[in-house]
Amino acid sequence: MGIYTFLDLFAGAGGFTEGMLLASHDRSCFKLVAASDIHPNARLTHKNRFSKQLGINYSFLVEDISSDSFVQNIIDCVNNQIGESCIDVIVGGPPCQGFSVFGKRNEEDPRNDLFISYLRVIEALKPKYFVMENVPGLATMYGGKTIQKIYEQVSNLKSVKYRLNGLIQVNAADFGVPQLRERIFFIGHREDVPQIKNIAPSHHEQYITVKEAIGDLAFLRTWETTNNYDISYPPNSKYQQESRNGRLFLQRGIERADNDLKNHEAAKHSPEVIARFAMIEQGKGLDSIPKALWEAHLHSAKKWCVRLHPDLPSFTVVTLPDDFVHYERHRILTVREMARLQSFDDTFEFLGPRASGGGGKGNKKRNSELPQYSQVGNAVPPLLAKAIGNTLLQALEQSESQGAKLQHIKNNFIRKPVITEQLSLNF
Repeated sequence: MGIYTFLDLFAGAGGFTEGMLLASHDRSCFKLVAASDIHPNARLTHKNRFSKQLGINYSFLVEDISSDSFVQNIIDCVNNQIGESCIDVIVGGPPCQGFSVFGKRNEEDPRNDLFISYLRVIEALKPKYFVMENVPGLATMYGGKTIQKIYEQVSNLKSVKYRLNGLIQVNAADFGVPQLRERIFFIGHREDVPQIKNIAPSHHEQYITVKEAIGDLAFLRTWETTNNYDISYPPNSKYQQESRNGRLFLQRGIERADNDLKNHEAAKHSPEVIARFAMIEQGKGLDSIPKALWEAHLHSAKKWCVRLHPDLPSFTVVTLPDDFVHYERHRILTVREMARLQSFDDTFEFLGPRASGGGGKGNKKRNSELPQYSQVGNAVPPLLAKAIGNTLLQALEQSESQGAKLQHIKNNFIRKPVITEQLSLNF
């Protein structure tokens, strides 16, 4: 069995970490060495999952990656776990607000340069591969200058040479995630290991729908909360059953110690909000509300809110809980339902405050506190991350196999003394 090490930067709650640990190829797998994020609540959820629940011994650094001390501190975290051995893979994605087509595009936004801080870590730790994840809007940002800058910065690394492959554009729905979530990836590789050109989709005949993902949780009405599944809503899809059992638990032979349902608390909507939600058609937005009702009773300052369609994948899960209305109930989705749409299973518990409130101060609190909804919305879907991990494992095995062959050739190329016989010729 080959065990390869990885480091997760901008780790958040741990979607990328979860997927990398789910990955396996032949008999190879990944070992988590360290993770980092600027938010203490990210560490709270991450350590609860991977240290407390799964018993993994690793380091988590809470620090701004752009700080002067970050590189040395993350090196210390890695060295404390594996000594000075080379780490195999680093994964992560800078915050995407500066890149998104939905947000303000400020070319001087310091978040746009966080990938440079990311590359400082790459240069210091010299992994065989590194992965960067972001939103599709990055491709056209500032007329393509951001992409050009990324390539320039990678080519300027001095301590070790890397080649970069990207943009690799994927849709999470192609990897078993019940969500139409488009993302782009860059995969860098050291010159001594094979290039990774793409991420192979999982073999799914058709997309997983919203109802297939969260239908067994639909018993919860507005104002209600529960810690238990409802026997009247048994799991009726493979996805629901796997979500209840826990994918990493199954993989590692861990049996759930309890059957508690975490993070399933419905919002306390006003009668007006409930009435508004009730009038939104499945798969449509606020514009589906009859104009007369909208103008007389149901108007709202909110511009974007859609009701999910039970027989289609979800739209892209975001950090704002009131962007989505349940396909059947007249309420927003719970944290657990949002997590299901991101492909987190039910054994993965999110900690910290549930939400931060509305706009204004709520937005500022959401950025600083990283509540549960933001932890879910910001994450890389674990099943997408699993596919990336599988691709990386295959490349790492190929690299090791090629290295073994080269060593074998070298060993057999050593010149041995040649004994020649002197022949006497009789005339």
